[in-house]
Amino acid sequence: MVDPYEVEDRLLLKTYVKRRIAIISGRGSEVFDDKGRRFIDLTSAYGVAILGHSNPVIVEAIMNQLKKISSCHGSFYNDARAEFLEEVSRFTHRFFHKMILVNSGAEAVDLAIKTAFRKTGRSRIVAARRGFHGKTLGALSATWNPEYKKGLEHIMGEKVVFAEYGDAEDLKNKVDEETAAVILEPVQGEGGIRIPPTGYLKAASEIASDKGALLILDEIQTGLRRTGTFFAFEKEDVTPDIALLAKGVAGGIPAGITFFSEEASTVAEPGFHTSTYGGNPLACAAGAATMRLLREEVTRESVEERSRIFCEKLETLKNLRIVREIRISGLMIGVELKVRSKPFVDMLEEKGVLALTAGPTVVRLLPPLNIPLNLVDEACSIILETMRSYESRLGSSAAAG
Repeated sequence: MVDPYEVEDRLLLKTYVKRRIAIISGRGSEVFDDKGRRFIDLTSAYGVAILGHSNPVIVEAIMNQLKKISSCHGSFYNDARAEFLEEVSRFTHRFFHKMILVNSGAEAVDLAIKTAFRKTGRSRIVAARRGFHGKTLGALSATWNPEYKKGLEHIMGEKVVFAEYGDAEDLKNKVDEETAAVILEPVQGEGGIRIPPTGYLKAASEIASDKGALLILDEIQTGLRRTGTFFAFEKEDVTPDIALLAKGVAGGIPAGITFFSEEASTVAEPGFHTSTYGGNPLACAAGAATMRLLREEVTRESVEERSRIFCEKLETLKNLRIVREIRISGLMIGVELKVRSKPFVDMLEEKGVLALTAGPTVVRLLPPLNIPLNLVDEACSIILETMRSYESRLGSSAAAG
């Protein structure tokens, strides 16, 4: 067996901050490393394994499709693609007229921005501070963190303006007659599980409409029942002009979707956006299986039940001096600390629980939507024990910040 640590360090360009675990297998909400250690996965591989790792229904769909055909360009019709489209449409037909199948969230964002420019004839975008939409050039232009854009300023220019997230008045002041689109996350993921005030998305829709701009809602992390409903925007009774899905849309196989209202879809023509791998039968078979599970087994009620349990179990954290706030929307969970979150995440890893950071002080949890209740209990107990230990290690002076 090759040494994954040595080989990756030697051959890969160092663009990731590596965690010193080699994960080699997964089953449901648990993953296992090369030393046989077991971890409760509260990351879902950054929100991708929404129905757990190696879900048997999705695995069977992939295996059956592999025996038939795995690649079929979009210029040909395909039965697996048609089945996937039908399954997706069961959730989305009330909101959108058409869709385009792509390979990733960043590509879905790029396509949305391209559509807005072509539809409106304008060339400016309004996005949100702390917003994250990807790292390809188009998606990166709408991503807030300036650290990701070093050395690229001359390419991106000043075509994207950033408004304070959750502040409708600031958004209104930033959107003008040159704005092609407003792009927002219904809940900011990478930005720290930031939940906007009730009515913010509706205000954003009205602001964009009043100025003739499109509203793009990036549901790449919030969609697919992550917050309970299929789209997070459903809770606000808002329908955007364009919406985006990716991450878990094909149960772990790379895939993304850009959705269009009837009016936004009029920009399309042959050649507008094509992709060698977009809508390939393998991803579509996995996606159709994922949609069926989201319709039949992983319901809004089951997600909200798990969300309530996490909320109740983690409530005790509020009594600790180092905890500033807990933010929960469905199974998007953010624990904001008064100190740095990375050491705590490292301590959790040592105890057998995988979590994420979201900025310097937020611990982010994105568990599989079907995580067993006994693992919720076990993980929360470890989180509480580890947080108390972290506070004790820091001492009273550090925790009072």
